[in-house]
Amino acid sequence: MNIKMNTLLITCGLTIGLAAAPSLAQVAPPPTKPAKEQPNYTPPPKQAPKAAPKQAQRPQVKNAAQPKQKDAVQNLPIDVPYPKLAKKGPDGRILRLRQNPDILALRSNPNVGPVSVEKIMPIVYARRYRMELMVIDNLDLYWELTGGLIENFDLSNISEMSKVAEMLKPLVYETTLSQDLMNRGILSRVQGGMNAYIVREYKKTITDEIQVLDGDNGLEEVMRFVLDDSVLEARIAYNGLLAESMNQLAGLVEETGLSSPSAQAVAALDKPLAEDPGQQFADIEELNIAFRKLSFDEGMSIFSALREHREFSNISPTVKPIDVLHDRKKVVKGDSMNLQVQDSSGKKIELKKDRKEAIDD
Repeated sequence: MNIKMNTLLITCGLTIGLAAAPSLAQVAPPPTKPAKEQPNYTPPPKQAPKAAPKQAQRPQVKNAAQPKQKDAVQNLPIDVPYPKLAKKGPDGRILRLRQNPDILALRSNPNVGPVSVEKIMPIVYARRYRMELMVIDNLDLYWELTGGLIENFDLSNISEMSKVAEMLKPLVYETTLSQDLMNRGILSRVQGGMNAYIVREYKKTITDEIQVLDGDNGLEEVMRFVLDDSVLEARIAYNGLLAESMNQLAGLVEETGLSSPSAQAVAALDKPLAEDPGQQFADIEELNIAFRKLSFDEGMSIFSALREHREFSNISPTVKPIDVLHDRKKVVKGDSMNLQVQDSSGKKIELKKDRKEAIDD
C-alpha cells in the first residue's frame, strides 16, 4: 500500500507530509561504510596504532550530526499542551477545516504570540490578494476542479490523475503559509517548524482515519483528500469573494452591463450577509450554484468589479486579524494585539476585529 501511495503522490506532483516521522527520516543520510571497512585497508600491525585514532574519529563526526538530523522534531515544543486542529464532528469523523490550517495552527502554536501577528498579517493579506487573482484568472478551471472532478475522477487512471495534477498548478501556492513565513524570517525555525508540525498532525489524523474507516477504498480516499486539500486556499478565496459580493450583486451586475438570464439570477440573490454562521454557509452555497451558471467572462467581470469597489483593492475585508491566544497560552506583559497595517502608499488600514464571517472559521 505504501509503495502504491508513494507512486500516486509522485505522479500527482503533490506533497502533504502525511507522516511526520517517515518524512523526517528521509532527511537523515544513510550510514557510510568506510568506518567498518577501514580495517581492510590498514597497514601491517606496526602501523595499526596510527590508523586507530582515525577510525575512532569517524563515528564521532557521524554521532555529532545525528541530533541535527532529528532537529526538526526533537527541538520543537511538541510536549507543551496545545489545542489540536483535529476535532470530531457529530458523525464521529474528523471535521475538515474551512480555514487555512496554517493560520489556525498559529493559535495552537505555543511559541507564537500577538507581537508575531503584526508581522504575519501583511503576508496573509498578500497571499489572499494573490490567490484572488489566481482564482479570477482561472475561474473556469476552479469551477471544473471543485465541481465534481476531484470528487469523482478515477484514481486508478494514471493519465487522468496527471491531467488533474497539471490543472491544480495554477491554483496552488509553491509553499505553505508556515514555510512562507519561515522563508521571510517572520517565524523562527522553531516557530515555523512547530506550526508545520501541528498542520501535519491534523492531516495525518485525517488520513489515518480514512484508511481505517474506508477499508479497501482507503488509499483512493486519502488521495482524494490530498487533491481536495491542495485547493483549500483557492476555495477560501473564492468563498470570500462570494461573501463579500452578497450585498452588492445587483449593482455589480448592472455596472458590468451583464444581461444574460444567469447574470440576472445572480443579481436577484442580492441581500446582506447573514449573521448566523449556518445561514452564511447556506447563502454562500446558493450563490455559488448560481455563479457557476455564468460564463467565465461574466464571473470574472463581477469579481474584478467587486475588488475595484474596495477601499483598498488588495485587502479582502473577509480576512480577519488572527487571534493567537487561548486559555492555556501565556502572554508576556506588553505583548498585546495592536496591528498596524498599511497599504502601498503608507495609509493606515483600520482592521475590523468584531466582524465574524463563517467562511474563515
